[in-house]
Amino acid sequence: MSLICSLGLDSLCFMFKKRDSASILADIIKSLNANSKGKRKTQIMQSANLSYDQVNKYLDLLLRNGYVILDDGYLYKPTGNGLRFLENLESGYLRVRNRI
Repeated sequence: MSLICSLGLDSLCFMFKKRDSASILADIIKSLNANSKGKRKTQIMQSANLSYDQVNKYLDLLLRNGYVILDDGYLYKPTGNGLRFLENLESGYLRVRNRI
């Protein structure tokens, strides 16, 4: 049985869609929010399914905008602004994007 038949064409197309930046930022903040002690860069890479270059790019963006802080030199934690940013993404942009 072919992969297309067993999964269905819609499922197969969904599997190969690229995430946009907003989805990646939301995944990172969700990942950080899941652990109150914070997460190391490697843990963020694994939970958000990112490469080393990608995690550096997005963490730098989040740090510069005050959505994430670096605690003890290696643990990343979301800020209150970061959690509000996540709520806005989930309630607005990502909800609309997922309908398309």
